[in-house]
Amino acid sequence: AAAHAIMTTDTRPKTAFREIDGVRIFGMCKGAGMIHPDMATMLATVVTDAAIPPDRLDALLRAAVDVSFNAISVDGDMSTNDTVLALANGMAENAPIRSLDSRDGRRFQQALNRVCLELARQLVADGEGVTRVVNVRVSGARSQRDADHAARAVGNRVLVKTSWCGGDPNWGRIMDALGYSPARIVEAKVDLGYSAPGSKDITWSLRRGLPTRVDFATLCACVAPAEFDLHIRLNLGRGKAVVYACDLSEAYVGFNKGDVSDPAALGG
Repeated sequence: AAAHAIMTTDTRPKTAFREIDGVRIFGMCKGAGMIHPDMATMLATVVTDAAIPPDRLDALLRAAVDVSFNAISVDGDMSTNDTVLALANGMAENAPIRSLDSRDGRRFQQALNRVCLELARQLVADGEGVTRVVNVRVSGARSQRDADHAARAVGNRVLVKTSWCGGDPNWGRIMDALGYSPARIVEAKVDLGYSAPGSKDITWSLRRGLPTRVDFATLCACVAPAEFDLHIRLNLGRGKAVVYACDLSEAYVGFNKGDVSDPAALGG
């Protein structure tokens, strides 16, 4: 019972580890629902034996959070009790990392980024009712800010997320989400495609705003795996962004609707 209370709706522990030049970084976190950038129901702790001043560690952690915990979304819902905490005890006895632009500073940043991103992706994969993880990769935006707006609009669009749950490569819903985002969009320039995670072998469903000749069964096969990449090229500039999102399933509703006849079943 105590373990269940600690884990709440998480189904498994989430940890990550990196070691560089004798310096170790370990992280752990929990969270499964109400996960959304900038304010999410999650708790994350990162510990390291590096010798690094608190203000430098704070700056490095904030940069790592921007590309990890602030780049995920399970349900687009926010909460008031999120924490990402970093602790360093200096026991590695390395030369203190005093410059963020030094070789040691850059290597530590890369390792910290990897730890935080691994943890963040585990949060998405273990999201309430999640059956598919979708890496929304936007490129060619007018600015990085536009790319971020576009990626978040798609990753949080309920109709897009339910289509992912059904294995439906519905480009119309994606275009709709792009259209109402604050990003600059020119429909006749947009490309949409799918690939395996991290692969450059992209199957395009839309090129320059028009459907390709790829058959529906092939596109369905692209979105059938438990994880895939959605590539969105706006072809307006050099801005790019990634949001790590997921589908929305019947199980998510089951987790969160509660039972008014049983107050213990009602969530916060």
